[in-house]
Formats: sequence, structure tokens, C-alpha cells
Amino acid sequence: MNKIDLYNELLLSGIKIKAYSPLARKLILINMLLYISAVLLCFFTIYNVFIASNLYLGVVDGVALVGIIYAYFDIRISKTLKRASIVATVNMFVFMSMLVYIFQGKDFTLIWTVFLPLFAIFINGSRAGLIISTLFYMIIFTLAYTGLGEWQDGMWNKESFSRLIAASIGLTLITYFFEKSLENAYEALSENRNIEQQYMHKLEITAVTDPLTKLFNRRHLLEHFDIKFNHAKENRTYFVMFILDLDHFKEYNDTYGHIAGDEALKAIAQVLQNGMRREADSTFRLGGEEFCGLFITNEMSKVNTTIENIRESIELLNIEHEEAKENTLTASFGVCVINEYKTKSFDKMYKIADDALYKAKECGRNCVIGADVISTL
Repeated sequence: MNKIDLYNELLLSGIKIKAYSPLARKLILINMLLYISAVLLCFFTIYNVFIASNLYLGVVDGVALVGIIYAYFDIRISKTLKRASIVATVNMFVFMSMLVYIFQGKDFTLIWTVFLPLFAIFINGSRAGLIISTLFYMIIFTLAYTGLGEWQDGMWNKESFSRLIAASIGLTLITYFFEKSLENAYEALSENRNIEQQYMHKLEITAVTDPLTKLFNRRHLLEHFDIKFNHAKENRTYFVMFILDLDHFKEYNDTYGHIAGDEALKAIAQVLQNGMRREADSTFRLGGEEFCGLFITNEMSKVNTTIENIRESIELLNIEHEEAKENTLTASFGVCVINEYKTKSFDKMYKIADDALYKAKECGRNCVIGADVISTL
């Protein structure tokens, strides 16, 4: 076991903690308390039973020790802090109360009571810890008040009682506001991290998305190619890449303007998205008037059907283009289909689809070439 594993087991109970989590601080505190309490209680149990012959107090120490041991193993088995915190807090609450009740302020035993609010607030949070501390001091102050003139051989008086109240309340409030400030800081930090993560997510999307059409951009194409290729290889299906180019789009921009051209590109992108709805389908804008699609299918016949439907849908948009033969904006498609996966080469598959697109242009445009041919890389 290396140092990190040892640290994680001893102080974090083997629980994996996320960055900036207040849970780590609470786990360290409760584990340190469990270790220290176990050693002290073990010592006092042995001392009171075998040396001081105080069986009653030895039993109290022993019961408290059992509670500490239970909390120690429970937090490591359940991997949850809440139950161990409750057990440890109740154990300390009862032990401190019994200590004051039995010793009645002798041998500076009252000084131990200041540790309860520290522990309760740090472990259980500011609000719950303050409630626990208030209940604890209601008991302690009641015991201390009834002991006026009797405790410490009659030396315990109102001045002593007042100092106890002032010191206890003062330390409790300091601890409360300190913990509250930490909670507020953690909350603000968590909120900032969430905003940062949202911003980073937006940046990641922006980096792989075409700002005009909202399709994936060329940069993201290679990553999707690897995913689709591997999936098709595992399932022995057909893997399809097609490239489409809008016919005479330069002339369209010259005639109707770039604003109209942008609207046309967005309309084409919507057609692609409508025609490629499956989770395994991906569409991209390569740049200018060129688009690309990747998809997987079990049937060769669906290749041509899918792409022809997209081509027809573009034509049915009836986007006026007086320079085109059909007087509407159309698109030409080049397709590459493979079902053998000995070689993975994006460049080869892209070139096959691009060559098919060139042939589609030569054949008069507004057509699909390569959808009925199985290629080899």
C-alpha cells in the first residue's frame, strides 16, 4: 500500500472524494476524533477498572469506546459519513454529559465540554451543529447551576458559572460563524465550478460545431469516423460516407446575395438532420456548400434509399435558383460504402466519396453516385 492509499484509508475511510468537496475535511476530522477518542477511552477504561477501581466510570468509558469502534467500522463498510457522524456525535454528547455529571467539575473536567460544539458543528454542519451544541449546553449549564456552592468543595460559585457560560457560548459562536463562512465559501466555489463547467461545455460544443448550420464541423468528422468505423466493424454492417455539394452555389450567392445563401445552407442542414435522425447517424458541414454524412446500415438497399430521400427533399425545398437547370437549388452526392474492415483509412474513404461526387457533377448534377457500389479501402 503506497502513501496515497494509506492516507485515503486512514483519514478518508477509503471514500473517493471529488475536488473542492467539504466532505474531505469532515472525513479527516471525524477520523482523527475516532482515533484520539479510541486511544483515550481505551486508556481510561483500563485505568478506571484496574487501577482506580472505579467500575462505574470504567463501564461508561467502555460503552463510549464500543460506540467509537462501531462508528469507525461503519463508515468504512457503508462508505457514508452521515450515520458515523450521528453515532460519534451522540457518543461524545452522552460521554461529555456523564463526565460532568459524575466528576462535578473536579480535575478541570469542565474544560472538555468545549470540544463538543467544535466537533458537532464541524462534522454536522453549522445549523445542525448549533442545535446540538445548544441542547448540550442546556444540560451542562443546568448541571453546573445545580452545583453552585457544592461542586469543587464549595468553590464553584456564580462567578465560575458565569465564566463557563461566557466561554462556552463565545467559543460556540466563533465556531458556528467560522463553519458558516466555510459553507458559504464552498457553496460559492461549487457555483463557480458549475458555471465554469457549463462554459467549458459550451466551448467544447463550439469547437466542434458549425456556427451557421449547427451541424458538426470538419474538425469533428475524423473522431466520428473512428467511432462509426469501429462500430460497423464489430457488428459486420455497412459503413457509409457521403459528400454532397450544392449545385451552382457560387452563382446562387452572386444572384441572391450571401444572406439568402446562408438561409439556404441552414435549410439544407435541416434536411440533413431530418434525413439522419438515428443516434448512429452523423452530419457535418465541411465548409462552403459542402456537407458530409456518416451512417451504418444492415441492408445495402437502404444506402441509396436514404441518400436519395435527402436529395429529393433538398429539391422539394423549391429554393429558387434561376441559374440552375431545374430553376431550384439542388445537390450532387458522392458515396462510399464498405463492409470489409481490414484497413481503416479516413483519407481513402473520403477520396472514394469525393471522386464519386466529381462523377455526379459530370453526369449533370442533382444525382447520387456510388450508393450501389461496395468499395475496398
